Amino acid sequence: MSKSIICTELVQQAFKMASPHIAQMLKDHANQTDMAVVISATEVINRHNPDKSFKHNCYLVTGFGDQAKWQLDYEAMALSKAEKSVRTGKSSVNIEAHYLREGDTPYWGSVVLDDIVVACSGVESHYDEMFSMWIASTIKALCKQRVSQLPQGQHFI
Repeated sequence: MSKSIICTELVQQAFKMASPHIAQMLKDHANQTDMAVVISATEVINRHNPDKSFKHNCYLVTGFGDQAKWQLDYEAMALSKAEKSVRTGKSSVNIEAHYLREGDTPYWGSVVLDDIVVACSGVESHYDEMFSMWIASTIKALCKQRVSQLPQGQHFI
């Protein structure tokens, strides 16, 4: 089984790049500054190990704010949003009710961008979705950057 160009290191770099902008938007526009973030991918990119939980198959599970003081379990909600998107290949706003399973959150806020899955939870769904897209597009940009920086004459990843 071959590995994807997307890896934990690249995902952490993307999150670090997007985080200051997200933190400022949370402060200036959202209903609070607490938010969970889950980064994964569909099976096309990220082959999940069946011996691990969904959370432990993700590239990154993190958040903003003091998780011990969160009003709700935003991490569990973000994990549920991400899991729905990994399972269906759809952004959660596009997941119809008949796709839902027992234990799924009905909320939306995850995106699937070319099989990159990011889910945010904690603020208004439209902001959860926007921040998810920011992170997903940053991951995609870093992947393209890595390919563009291959040494001359290297014809394979």
